[in-house]
Amino acid sequence: MKLLWLLLGLHALSNSSTPKQPNIVFIVADDMGYQDVGFRGSNIRTPNIDRLAREGVILENHYVMSVCAPTRASLMTGRYPIRTGFWKGNLNSVEKFGLGLKEILLPEMLKRNGYITHGVGKWHCGAYSWDHTPAKRGFHTFFGLFQGAQDYYSHRHQDWLDFREDYYDAHGHFVDDIRDDLDDRYNTYLFTNRSVELIRNHDKTRPLFLYLAYTAPHGPDQASVEDMETFTSDLNQNYTRRYATMVSIMDEGIGMVANKLKEQGMMNNTILVFTSDNGARFSSHGSNYPLRGGKGTVLEGGVRGVTFVNSPLLQKTGYTNTNLHHVTDWYATFQK
Repeated sequence: MKLLWLLLGLHALSNSSTPKQPNIVFIVADDMGYQDVGFRGSNIRTPNIDRLAREGVILENHYVMSVCAPTRASLMTGRYPIRTGFWKGNLNSVEKFGLGLKEILLPEMLKRNGYITHGVGKWHCGAYSWDHTPAKRGFHTFFGLFQGAQDYYSHRHQDWLDFREDYYDAHGHFVDDIRDDLDDRYNTYLFTNRSVELIRNHDKTRPLFLYLAYTAPHGPDQASVEDMETFTSDLNQNYTRRYATMVSIMDEGIGMVANKLKEQGMMNNTILVFTSDNGARFSSHGSNYPLRGGKGTVLEGGVRGVTFVNSPLLQKTGYTNTNLHHVTDWYATFQK
C-alpha cells in the first residue's frame, strides 16, 4: 500500500470548484494476456491503452489472483481470498455464496467519503441474495451482469438473461431492470457507451468512482465480421482475429472514456487505472509470453496482470515501475 501511495504522490488542487478527492476510473479487462497490448510487442491494435500507459506509469510487477472472482473480491475488499472465502476460486451461477455482508466494499467506502459511484460490466462477487448485488454494496447504479460470463450478443448465461440495470428511484426505492431490450447489441459497446454517458452527466462538484469491468476478452470468442475487418484485416487466422478484435474494441472504448473525461474537464483531477484480472486462458488465443503459465495457475503468466496508472496528478510519468504491487493494495491506497 505504501508503495502505491508513494507512486501516486498526488498533488492537492487549489481550484475550489474541483472536488478535493480525485475522480477514480478503474478499468478491468477479463482474461487478457500479459503480451496482448502493443506496448509489449503484440500485433493486436491497442493504441489507446499504449498511449495511456506510456503517458502514465506502467506497473511491471502488479500481481492479481489466478482467476476472475478472487481478483475482483480482493479489489473490492483489500483483503486476500483466504480472508473472504474466495480462496476456492470462481463462483458458479447457483452458488449460495458471495462477499460477506459485513465487508465494507470499495464503492461503499468511497460513497461514505462523498463519491458518486457507478459499476459497469461484470460483477462476479456473488448474487446469492439481493443484499449481495452491486447496487446494495455501495454503487449508486449498476449496469451489467452479475455472473462471470455471457454471450456478447444475447447476454444470456446458461440460457437465462443476465443483463440488468440497477439503481434507486427518486423515492429511494431499489429498482432491478432486466434489460431484455438489448438483444443483439454487443456488450463491450454497451459498457463503453454507458460509461461515457455517466461521465457526461456527472455532477462535477462531487468526485466520481467509475468501475468499468469489461468482459472482454473472456470467452465466448465473439466479434462481428465488420469489426474483424476494421481492427484485424492484417491478420490471417479467423480465431486469432476474433480474439484480437475483442481486445481492440475494448481499447477503442477505453479511448472514448479517456476522451470524454478530457472533454468534461475532469481528467486533470482523475486517476485512471487499467489492469487485467488474470492472465490469458490456455484455450484462448491470447499470449502471456514471455511468462510461463496462464489463467488458473500460480505461475507468472496467470497472476501478473497488464497494469498501468494514468493521471495528471502523478508526480512522475512516462516510466515503468518495477516495485511489487498487488490488487489488494488499491483499497488502502484510495482510502487515503
